[in-house]
Amino acid sequence: MKLIPLFLLLICITACKDKYDPDIHLSSSGLLVVEGFINAGTGSTTISLSRTTAIDHIAEIPEPGAQIEVQSENGTSYPLSEDTNGNYSINQLSPDPSQKYRVHIKTSDGKEYLSDFSEVKKSPPIDSVGWKAGSDQLMIYVSTHDDQNKSLYYQWNYEETWIYNSAYDSKIEFNPRDSMIFNRPNEDLIHTCWKLNQSTEIILGSTTSLSSDVVFQFPLLNISYSSSNRLVNRYSILVEQKVLTKDWYEWKQMLKKNTEELGSIFDAQPSETGGNFHCISNPSEQVIGFVGCSSISEKRIFIDRTELPSVRVYSGYEICTMDTVPNMQRELVYYFGSGYGVPVMPYEQAAFILGSSAGCVDCRVKGGTTVKPDFWH
Repeated sequence: MKLIPLFLLLICITACKDKYDPDIHLSSSGLLVVEGFINAGTGSTTISLSRTTAIDHIAEIPEPGAQIEVQSENGTSYPLSEDTNGNYSINQLSPDPSQKYRVHIKTSDGKEYLSDFSEVKKSPPIDSVGWKAGSDQLMIYVSTHDDQNKSLYYQWNYEETWIYNSAYDSKIEFNPRDSMIFNRPNEDLIHTCWKLNQSTEIILGSTTSLSSDVVFQFPLLNISYSSSNRLVNRYSILVEQKVLTKDWYEWKQMLKKNTEELGSIFDAQPSETGGNFHCISNPSEQVIGFVGCSSISEKRIFIDRTELPSVRVYSGYEICTMDTVPNMQRELVYYFGSGYGVPVMPYEQAAFILGSSAGCVDCRVKGGTTVKPDFWH
């Protein structure tokens, strides 16, 4: 008798299941996406154009062959040159702070797009970039202020660089052409690397709810001791700061929500972010992007491993081991010929060669470069 209620329950469950086919209409031509900003300080202004793709594609479609110019309220225009596919730039624009600026775009198909005029914002200097060491991670923060209380809306980006060493320092290498071991030239050493990482998240802050325009120790990122080799030796971070207008800031907030919280059918879709661009050839056509005008403030700091607490910092080479290879042609070809194994040093009067996998010897395998950055000291 107990099987009857269970049987009836199964019937109810299966009878209530209907296939859901969402009615999704994809644009075949794609919407124009405009990225970049008008640099009101030192450095170039770069604007990138691309087209949106269907939901089942992730590749960007660059928009080459366009004509782009920055226009001021008084009618002065500054044409941008196409650098690479879909990227356009102009060196040192130096906008007049008393003027407002906008961007005019004419694509290769003859359509024209225009942004709203935007006031020139000047970023105050960054007061400090600092850090706090916790028991399991390092927190990096930024502080700034504006005595005139005109900044209010901030965005930060950062560029990380760190130095690290592979598990083993290879002074020799294998020549597959003659199956011989020879000394590695200094310019070919692969023990020490520097790795670069650009921030990808949208980091925003506002002081509108405060009595003064002061940002104090705003957290930028956390670095775990156990899941990254960034702090194993010496680490540097360059922080860039922009000041946004209120509408620019609000658009960035919406973009941040879409990129970081998107995933539910109830979330706003990327095309709903809009921006401050309009298609003047076809007012009903939607454009995605917001271009404002701001200068950039920068500050760089270095952090040495010796400044951190006595905690174990992950290197990524914890499980590396070396093998002993007989210094005979057949064994050398077998172990080193494919490039998987890399010789490290002779052993026992060169009767053997100590070697390990490329991932333990060649620091470039982890994405770094052996070229020392110009700013490194």
